[in-house]
Amino acid sequence: MKKLIWIALVFVGAQLNAQEVLFTVGNQSITTEEFKAVYEKNKGVGAALDPKTPEEYLDLYINFKLKIAEAYAQQRDTATGFKNEFGGYRAQLAKPYLSDQGAEDELVRQAFERMQEEVRAAHIMIALEANALPSDTLKAYKQLLELRKSILSGKTKFENAARESSADTWSAKNGGDLGYFTVFNMVYPFESAAYDLEVGDLSMPVRSQYGYHLVKLLERRAASGVVRVRHIFFASNGKSSIQEQQRAERSANEIYSRLEGGEDFISLLAFSEDRKTKDSMGELPEFGINKMMPAFEEAAFALEAPGDYSAPVETSIGWHVIQLIEKKPLQSFDELKSELKKKVKRDTRSRVGATRFMKRLKTEYDFAIDERWLGRTMNLVDKNAFGTGTWEIPALSRDRVVATFANEKIYQSEVLEFWAKNQNQSNEAVRVEFLRVLFNAYSNDRMIAYEDGQLELKHADFRNLVREYKEGILLFDLTQEAVWNKAAQDSAGIATHYELIKEDYRWEDRIKATYWVSTDEKLAKKIAKWTAKNKSEKVQELLENEDALSVAVQNGTYEKDDNSVIEAVWQQESGVFGPVELDNGSFAVVQIDEFIPSAPKALNEIKGLVIASYQDTLEKEWVNALKSKFEVTINENAKAALFQELR
Repeated sequence: MKKLIWIALVFVGAQLNAQEVLFTVGNQSITTEEFKAVYEKNKGVGAALDPKTPEEYLDLYINFKLKIAEAYAQQRDTATGFKNEFGGYRAQLAKPYLSDQGAEDELVRQAFERMQEEVRAAHIMIALEANALPSDTLKAYKQLLELRKSILSGKTKFENAARESSADTWSAKNGGDLGYFTVFNMVYPFESAAYDLEVGDLSMPVRSQYGYHLVKLLERRAASGVVRVRHIFFASNGKSSIQEQQRAERSANEIYSRLEGGEDFISLLAFSEDRKTKDSMGELPEFGINKMMPAFEEAAFALEAPGDYSAPVETSIGWHVIQLIEKKPLQSFDELKSELKKKVKRDTRSRVGATRFMKRLKTEYDFAIDERWLGRTMNLVDKNAFGTGTWEIPALSRDRVVATFANEKIYQSEVLEFWAKNQNQSNEAVRVEFLRVLFNAYSNDRMIAYEDGQLELKHADFRNLVREYKEGILLFDLTQEAVWNKAAQDSAGIATHYELIKEDYRWEDRIKATYWVSTDEKLAKKIAKWTAKNKSEKVQELLENEDALSVAVQNGTYEKDDNSVIEAVWQQESGVFGPVELDNGSFAVVQIDEFIPSAPKALNEIKGLVIASYQDTLEKEWVNALKSKFEVTINENAKAALFQELR
């Protein structure tokens, strides 16, 4: 214990050294660690867009912290809306730190490795509720253990025991045989038991959310991959008449005979009664094992080469003749990794990480139960009243500690209150072991909550990330009010600011013109002639009688370098100019209506730019005001040492 305390003190000492203050803004202290983390995170992006030295970035960060100081001064961090939004973000950010990420990575890799094989297994099951008490669980376990001994000794045949006593009536009919399956097809404990066995071996009793299982491995084979097939289908099911069933079978046999006679599969798709696949040439979505009806799946995977077709196959919905389009092997780990991660998180196997994490926490925080006082606390519960939901917490003469971890204590009163909120209402007297289950749930919740509160202290990356989210949320609303909305809604301010900056946004000399471009010089000359004589109707008539692609027409206001046509005939006077031969061999005619000298762009033409500039001005004024409001102090020694490191 003394060693643990010493290590903790050394750790704290190291943390304090790393938390040297770089500068202060008001009552905010910004550490060298914080600035370094933010600088290194953003310098890569900044180097590409607008590179900044550490000194320049420090100025920007001080300005940022001035705004944050103002947000805190306005107590925006206490607003209900902020608390809800930030709380949601922090909870999401904390999730990876409150589970065993190594376990998730192992489970993803394990799933991929298991995907390389398919296993065929049989089982015998005793049904048991997922939340069954330990005594009931033990009874079922012992029952299966005895049955296992009998099977291994040869007194009982596995298949007979499955038919007679398995709670899984579907597989019991087949002697417990479940057929082939692969990863994610079965619940995780069952899957693990099957994959860990050698062919012919019988497992120990395996617990799942459905009960206890004895698992026998029958066969293994390489992964089948996935297939793409098309089919010709004739409907027939249990509700069909004898005549309809016979018609479907005869039709499928007729299709098969015609295929054997050399006819093309595609040409026979017109006879298929599967309306859903007719528009896709009979093709079904690609599938792996245990995704289709067993008979259909078996026939599809038995086909070897693209173009091969099956004999008629009967399923519960009718008759099929199947053609193979493509067999695809499993994808690589890198290709499947993202999908496997999602499946692991949705699957019960994700609890492995939670279990390992809780075990680690209990070791790390030296979790200990005072069994004497926990037992006395259980004795305070009226078991009959608890079973009807009417039990009330008794008065305590003294609130004793029933468990400890880290520097935390769990008191009797807490446990009693949790038990009262989770009373059983089955009208049966509660058993002590149920109270133990509830106690374990409460103590685990307490430890998770404690660990959640330690995350910022234990993980620098989490601390920095949470701070960024928190300050980002605070700053967004504040900046929107102080700068963005103010600039966008201040019409008078926008107009005044426009007058200050309009010379920065000038039009060059421009012309208002119409121009025609044609590959036919004669046609271009005709256009120039009629345009010069103000015979626009003649030009229109001419164009209507020509091919639609023979002449391109444009009109508008142009600067000299807007395009090659305008540049080729640039004039500062009105009139018709051309034809002028362009570099691409076509001919241009330009009618200049007006020469427009250089002038500032109108407000409506650059309003977005003016507002953005006005926002910059308002922000600078705001920052200057904040500098007067909040004192900024820089630790020059810490700054010099840090900048030496950053360079």
